[in-house]
Amino acid sequence: MTPEEMKRLATPEFSALLAADPVIAELQSSLHDSKDWIPGTLDALLLSGGIRIGQLPVLPLTAAKWAFLWAVDNPLVTGRKTQLTEEDLNVFLFVLCCPDLRQLRIALTNLPIEARGYAAATGLPSERLLPEIRSVIAEAFLPLSMLPQDADPEDAAFYDGAWLAWIASIAVRESGMPYDRVIHELPLSLVCNLFVAWRRREGADGDRIKRPANGEIMERIAARVDVLGKEFLENFKM
Repeated sequence: MTPEEMKRLATPEFSALLAADPVIAELQSSLHDSKDWIPGTLDALLLSGGIRIGQLPVLPLTAAKWAFLWAVDNPLVTGRKTQLTEEDLNVFLFVLCCPDLRQLRIALTNLPIEARGYAAATGLPSERLLPEIRSVIAEAFLPLSMLPQDADPEDAAFYDGAWLAWIASIAVRESGMPYDRVIHELPLSLVCNLFVAWRRREGADGDRIKRPANGEIMERIAARVDVLGKEFLENFKM
């Protein structure tokens, strides 16, 4: 990075971008959170309302919504496309806002039409909207960061419908709830928490399951700042 680029980053504009970034905010909050990430109750259900992306009220990401987005090949969940379109953002937000996919009565071919305008409804420019969406995904899978880094690396990187069906079945046993409620109503973060709780108790490596150390979190914050810095400089050149 050149001195001129460093100077450009040392501005109130970039500082404001860092302060507003939800990914950094989430990482910073975990530095000071001393409680266990695996909840002893279902308190996470209380987080089912009052969430917004920009001006758009949204609902929690559930296992059913993630599996649906994977099935329609939305690149925000499959990662199969690097160049995202407004349609990709619209579809993700439409599904995220859907109260219950079991009541969705539209043909999949009409999904892009039904989802039209959802990205615009957030009131956010794309450079701010995309990090917000990615933070929703990151928070949903955050409990899995407690798993040993060398445990099943290939499976851990491929969160398709079959993988979700497996951890949902474990969450059913852990919570005592019906399967349809687990996949359609529980936040995906809670499903992942229940899976981690099971792994901690039943797995041979259960004693290695723990929250990431502060040093690891600081490394993630530094990496995030680096990504935002590069994006900021690219936008400044345009």
